[in-house]
Amino acid sequence: MSSEVITTALDGTVSTAVRRRAISAASFGTFVEYYDFVIYGYVATYIAQAFFPTGNSFVSLLLTFGAFAASFVARPLGAVIFAPLGDRYGRRTVLSVVITLMTLATAGIGVLPTYYQIGLAAPVLLTVLRLVQGVSAGGEYGGATSLIAEFAPPARRGFFVGFISLTVGGAMLFGSGTAMLLTRTLSPESMSSWGWRLPLLLSLPLGLIGLYIRYRLEETPAFTALSREGRVQKSPLLTTLRRDYRSVLIGIGIAATNSCMMALYFIYMPSALKQFTDFSAADAQLITFVGLVAYCAAVLPFARLSDRVGRIPQLLVSSVTLIVLIYPSLVMLSSGVLPLAVAAMVVVTPVVAANIAAVTPLLSEMFETDTRYTGLSLGWQMSTTLFAGPTPIILAALAGLGGSTVPAFYAMAVVALTVIAGILAARTVA
Repeated sequence: MSSEVITTALDGTVSTAVRRRAISAASFGTFVEYYDFVIYGYVATYIAQAFFPTGNSFVSLLLTFGAFAASFVARPLGAVIFAPLGDRYGRRTVLSVVITLMTLATAGIGVLPTYYQIGLAAPVLLTVLRLVQGVSAGGEYGGATSLIAEFAPPARRGFFVGFISLTVGGAMLFGSGTAMLLTRTLSPESMSSWGWRLPLLLSLPLGLIGLYIRYRLEETPAFTALSREGRVQKSPLLTTLRRDYRSVLIGIGIAATNSCMMALYFIYMPSALKQFTDFSAADAQLITFVGLVAYCAAVLPFARLSDRVGRIPQLLVSSVTLIVLIYPSLVMLSSGVLPLAVAAMVVVTPVVAANIAAVTPLLSEMFETDTRYTGLSLGWQMSTTLFAGPTPIILAALAGLGGSTVPAFYAMAVVALTVIAGILAARTVA
């Protein structure tokens, strides 16, 4: 692993205004990307009816989550395509391209004809557009994180990078709130026929704003210095695979818990609560919404804490705590009692926030400037492909076979992998 300290122009040449602009550009763009990506999960039951009408709601939901998982398979491809370009030509340009791609794909789903209108072409086109979303998302997170990390003061890097984690939670919160508002405002018939399209079409104005903000951003001091000195890698992907493969492999394990927990509590759970309990669609979305509020409220305090206590100690403590909490939280969520379900989310999601607040800056510090975008993207996106993409369908299948709390054991096993990766990182990070 690299022991390099991220090079940033901290001698006064980077003003507070520039740093704030960098955070705004990276964060808002990531907000749009992740809103576009996760809104699919919040309207999954309606998409199941429109594109996968099998006559069995459980099977339709599985097929819908299958298309969800397919998009995660494409994310490493997006990392392979876009991240090396970001290490060769700069972070800003590539981040502008990926937000455009995501916006167009999401809006495309919003206007896509249903199975009843064009037959089998509908689910095929839906899956293709989800794959395009996956390719775009594969180039987003590593670039946005690298951009903020390279503008941040070293002593406050965790706090600064925490805005990316807050943004992801905020995007999911906004998506959840939008879906909840529509569900409570529109009739079930209206929601099923056309209401589910509205949050997808909202991506167009959001995407245009994000593209404008990113287009006006300047390049990071670290990459500018690298370019000026002629040390930009001609083949960042090959260099990463040859020099940084251990960091990539450990990064996959480090990010596994966050990938799985976000999929469990914020993507799978709204549909599972409706499938396996007596909660209405509105109540299920309310439970998820409250959990996201708790998550967002905890991110920045824990991000600041990681600057004080260290990334790895916080990573290990939060992971072990999650192993203890996952099963009882699913018991409470499956109880069918609204206060208990809300309490479960309020308790467990801040621990998820503590975990990601340590993971993101740690990953940015594991790679040198010349391969940071590529190495971070590969580790993160391969982890999401393995532990986020298939998680909803795995959990739904486990719950269908053994009951609503059985998925807890899968989630606990994934978190155990992060503990092992964290121990390995502690032994190898200088």
